[in-house]
Parts: sequence; C-alpha cells; structure tokens
Amino acid sequence: MKKLLTLLILSVIFHLGIYAQTPVEGGYIELTKKEYNDLLNPEEENELHGKYYVREFKDKKLIGIHKIEYQKGKKHGEWVHFLIFRKKGTLDLSTIENYEDNVRNGYYYNSDNGFTFTEEGYYEKGLKEGLWNVTKGGSKEKINYKNGKKHGDYWRQDASGVIVKGEYKKGKKLDNWTIEDLAANTRTKEQSQVLSQVPDTPTVSGGLQKIEGTVQKPDGSIVPIAVVKLQISDSSCAYAFTDYDGKFSIEINTSKISDNSYFEIVIDGFPKKVLPYSDFSNQNTITLEKGRKKVTYEEYRSYYESMKDCQ
Repeated sequence: MKKLLTLLILSVIFHLGIYAQTPVEGGYIELTKKEYNDLLNPEEENELHGKYYVREFKDKKLIGIHKIEYQKGKKHGEWVHFLIFRKKGTLDLSTIENYEDNVRNGYYYNSDNGFTFTEEGYYEKGLKEGLWNVTKGGSKEKINYKNGKKHGDYWRQDASGVIVKGEYKKGKKLDNWTIEDLAANTRTKEQSQVLSQVPDTPTVSGGLQKIEGTVQKPDGSIVPIAVVKLQISDSSCAYAFTDYDGKFSIEINTSKISDNSYFEIVIDGFPKKVLPYSDFSNQNTITLEKGRKKVTYEEYRSYYESMKDCQ
C-alpha cells in the first residue's frame, strides 16, 4: 500500500511541476524552501492558507520535495516529504504526516528509506495511539500506546534474534517480562533479578561460581538487555544478558580463569569494550566508553552470532 501511495504522490508532483506556476482553485502554489521560510518569519503573523509544493535545493541541486497544506496559518491535512538520501542518490519517500489545527492527528511514517530506521503508527490529537512499529539498526519493536504513553503488549527482537516480551500500563512496566536468549531459553524478569552479592575477590579454585556485575554507560545510566561475553581462553567463552537493572550473572568453573581472560561487550552506538577480568574483579562494573569509532552493524551482528559457539 505504501508503494502505491508513493507512486500516486510522485504522479501528483510531476503534474505539479508543470502547472504549479499558475495556481488555480484547489491547486498548489509552488515555492522554493527560501520563499517558504520567509513566509514563516516568526516576527510576522503566518498567513499561509492552501496547498503548497516546496522544492528544496542545495548548491543548485534538488535535495527535497515537500507537499504541505495550511488552513489560516495552521498545519492541516496530509504532509508528504521526499528527500535524496546520500547512499542512494535518488529522491525517495521520507515522511508522511497528518495534521489538524497545527497538531499531528492520523497516520505517521518516518524512515531513512530502509537503511537503519523506520517508524510507523498513528497520532490522536498530538499523542501516539495504538500499535507502533519501529525498526532500528537491525532490531524490530512493536509498541502499543494510549494517550501518548506505552500501554499494552510490548515485543522486541534485536539483530541477533533475541526476543523480549512484556507489558506496559500507563507508561510503567508490569511484571512477568521474558527474554528468549540465543539458545531459545526463556527467563522471567523475576528470575533475572534473583542475584547474590558479588564477592570482592572471586574464588579461582575448582567448582562452579557465579560471576556477577553491572553494565553502565559513561554517564552512569544502566544498560538493560545487552549481551556480556566472558572470553575465558582462546577456545572457551561464556555469556549472559543484563537484566532490567543492567545486572548480569555468569556461572562458570572459575578455575579456568587466567590472566588472559577478559570481558567483551559490543553495543550499537558505542565503541567495542574490552575489559581484563582482573580489572573487572576489582569493581564488578563494565563501563562503556565514548569515542568516534562506534561498532558497525556487521561487527554487531558477528558479535551476537559468535555467542552461539560459547561453551
């Protein structure tokens, strides 16, 4: 349906390019982006009224087309935006908005045209309402809203296939959330929160022992539902998911830990983090770092796939 809508809009724009110079009743008025911005001068009252076809240029090259409408100076009706995306170099659908009395009301769609991000849903009087579908960096989300707040079932699948399910009520999480990990094992929120205190100096004698800690961002905020990998040796590793408080727990035979053992964590939007186990055992916290060299999607995907080989 979206493709059909795009074709229809492109057809309209083609005809507008021919006839917009002489607006007729019910037709469009053609403006450049500069002319449009001048009409929106905040120092003067906005008197825009009618349908407009705005062309946007940069260095004398067309980079965007906007089909918009106003009623007595207020945004109204369906607004459709086409942009030229750098990776493709062609004019493609970017955003569809619907307005009533200057407030979003109705269908909404926003995308970078399939590269990393898409958001689709409905607004009611400026607030998100009903089911919204979001894709970002290989992950998918289904979020229900009521009066602008998350309300109802929630579902998320990240790029590795890990699935999180739960429920919101008036913006707050309810109990019984589940995480289905790479081995298709499911655990509830309550199970993931049953954590014992991390010993300051973990025992490295024989037997199984829990190694527990926290993952946080540089500003100290927690990182929920992330995979933490402990590389025990060249041929052995273990992994765990952080819970909703950013905490994780790995149960291993600690006698196998050596001076070369280390933690590794790859999260979209941050550089890859590698922390020697000896440094971790002193603080029980993995803090991500800021930096320009953020992980690529390929690195992110490869990292999650490698967890399947951990023993």
